[in-house]
Amino acid sequence: MVVLRKGLFGLGVVACLSMFATATMAGGPATGYVDRPLIWQGLYGGLHLGHADFNDDSGDLVGGVQLGYNWRSNLIIYGLEADISATNDDRIDWLGSVRGRVGYLLQPGLLVYGTAGLGVVSANDSESGFVWGLGVEGRLSDSMSARLEYLSYNNDHNGHNNDDINVIRAGLNFKLGQPWR
Repeated sequence: MVVLRKGLFGLGVVACLSMFATATMAGGPATGYVDRPLIWQGLYGGLHLGHADFNDDSGDLVGGVQLGYNWRSNLIIYGLEADISATNDDRIDWLGSVRGRVGYLLQPGLLVYGTAGLGVVSANDSESGFVWGLGVEGRLSDSMSARLEYLSYNNDHNGHNNDDINVIRAGLNFKLGQPWR
């Protein structure tokens, strides 16, 4: 499990750095950054589907919904997001989280971000702990984006780190409400 997490984290860092290097070599975003896609600010909701590793299990399907709100300061996007996912695992009923997100626009339509907050895992009883992750999100239109995200739920009980859950999921987000600048 630790090897998987470290490998995915390393892969995410390399992917982010390579995308940043590509944008920089191509001239990167202009300093007077004018393009302000509406998808990166305001209320959004969406759907996600993915794969989760529960401890030493081979993995299970997860799917659910998310709701969030973004603010923007030039190339920095920050916000809050809550999500809930059902699983097909016999021991885990659902997963949920409430997280902060901070990201950087590599290009007007490409956001890389980190996220962290409170994660809840529901089995026979609900257990909460720390959840963190990395993601990349691409604008499809001013009202829709697609993303790929890695989350790690750390439910450390009594000093034993044996309840980590790693989730890789893809999703679609839809802008809700009136667009604003």
